[in-house]
Parts: sequence; structure tokens; C-alpha cells
Amino acid sequence: MLIDSHIHIALNGIDISHTKEMDNRETKVAWIRKVLRGYKEKGIYILRDGGDAFGFSAIAREIAQEEGMIYRTPVYGLYKKGYYGTFIGKPVMGLEDFQTEFQDLMTQKPDHLKILLTGLVSFEQYGKIGATAFTKKEMSYMKAAAHAQGIPVMVHANGSEGVQRAIDAGVDTLEHGYFMTERELQGLAEKDILWIPTLAPLGNLVDKQDNRFLKELPIIEKTYLHHQNLIRRGLEIGVKIAIGSDAGAYGVPHGTGIFDEMNHMIKAGVGKEKVHEMTYTNGLKALAICPEEIGTLLSGNKNFFYDACGIFWEGK
Repeated sequence: MLIDSHIHIALNGIDISHTKEMDNRETKVAWIRKVLRGYKEKGIYILRDGGDAFGFSAIAREIAQEEGMIYRTPVYGLYKKGYYGTFIGKPVMGLEDFQTEFQDLMTQKPDHLKILLTGLVSFEQYGKIGATAFTKKEMSYMKAAAHAQGIPVMVHANGSEGVQRAIDAGVDTLEHGYFMTERELQGLAEKDILWIPTLAPLGNLVDKQDNRFLKELPIIEKTYLHHQNLIRRGLEIGVKIAIGSDAGAYGVPHGTGIFDEMNHMIKAGVGKEKVHEMTYTNGLKALAICPEEIGTLLSGNKNFFYDACGIFWEGK
């Protein structure tokens, strides 16, 4: 069974204008149901969303239940005002602001708290990362608030400073993690923090020699190869990795993105058995899924359970 531990159902893998044009519930529901059924056709019944500011992922959780799927969402993420994150969530200025927003968020029953800690990876300057937003104190406070409510913490972070700040706070999953160092890898292993590296957004651009980023491709490829090296080293020292494709991001289609991510792991030198463990065993941990939920899923979908991973392997 496959689990995609990082998607954005609000995005279509091409253009954000698609998201902004769907400004009513009816059009959102139609899009979401189409996407979810596409996942089901490929044997993917378990998904974790990274959130959005437009209400898609909250609706997707409702529809997923109707479709006999397991769907986790933060509803929307939280980012620091003036920093990266406007598409994914709502801004907060400091801890007082966070307290108010977090109380409102909890009324919508998020499955996890999504925090946007740093910006994105630059395609134009190798190794450049968007600024780190929240302080150590703020990160620790937000993590503690989430854990007090019984929900895990999912953190978007890149670069040594941002990743170390997430580790120090004791978050549950690290998303992306580009340009971390050996120190942070050791920290992930020691604190048993799950890492979702999301190779596909860069790897797919490299594989397809995407015309939109032809000028930036040398930097993108160098960054992609560096990330593969981090993955290999992380596995050597015991970092637990789950498969998340970032499906919906440019160049990463829903439904097939997870297979792209698995293929990029294989290109990085990860064995098939280990990749399968990442997609299922570590995916269950990333989504905090209990055995009873899997039992309910299987009993309600007796006809769907085939070895999607086996079908993937046939072509590799």
C-alpha cells in the first residue's frame, strides 16, 4: 500500500491561477473528487496534505471520507507575516497572535499543525534559502501548543539554520530539508524526527528538461544531486524517511507524483525494499495512523487492495 505523505490538492501541477479561479465550493468539490478518484485508480488511498489558504484541503478531508480514503490535513498552515507562506496559510506576528489564530484553527480540527519556518530553495543561486522566520522561542511554544492538543507538528524548513531550529523544537516531521548539513542529519536521527525530502519538484524538472526553467536547470540539477547525497547519508546514520511527492507543485502531477518520488529515491541509490518501507511503514508514522484505521479502510474497500508498489516495480 502506498502513502503520499506530502501533497497539495489545491494545486494542479501547472499554474496557481487554476486554484484562484475556483472560488466557490461547487467547483472545488468537483476538482477534489476528480483528483481523489485519480489517486484511487492507482491504488493510493492514504494522503497527507500540506494545507492551503483557500479551503481545498479541508473539503478534501470530507470528500475523502465519502470516497473511503484516509486524508490528513492541517486545514491551513501558519507563517510569519512578511515571510513565505501566503498560499499555504495564514500569517501570525508573534506568540500572542499565534495563540488567537491557533484557537481558531483548533475549531476546525486539524490533523496536524503546519508551520512555514523558512522560504524556498532558490533556482537562481545555488544554496540560497529564503529567510528563517520564527525564533527558537516561538517554535518551541508552537510545538508545545500543538502537542498539548494531541496533534503532531509538520514543518517546512530548508537550510542549516531553519532545519536545526525545527529539530531543537522537537517537531514531528521535517518537510523538504534542502541544504541541511551533517549536524542536522544527526539531529534528525537522534530525535527520531521523520524527514520527507520531496525530490520530485526538482527531479522532474531535471528529467524533463523543462522549458520553463531551462536557464536555471544547471542550478536545479546541482541542488537535486546534493539532496540525493543528503538522503544517502541520512539513511546511513538511521534517519527515518517517508515518501512525499509535493504533488500539485509545478511539474508534479497528482496520482503519479508518488511514483516519481519513488523513482528519484531509486536514482539516489535507495533499494526497492527500503523505498517500499518509506512509502508505507514510515508513511503510517508520518500520518499518525493507527492499525484500526487501516483495518477499517481495508474492510470498506475490499476490491481496491492490490499491490500498487508491485505494479510500480515492474517498470524499474
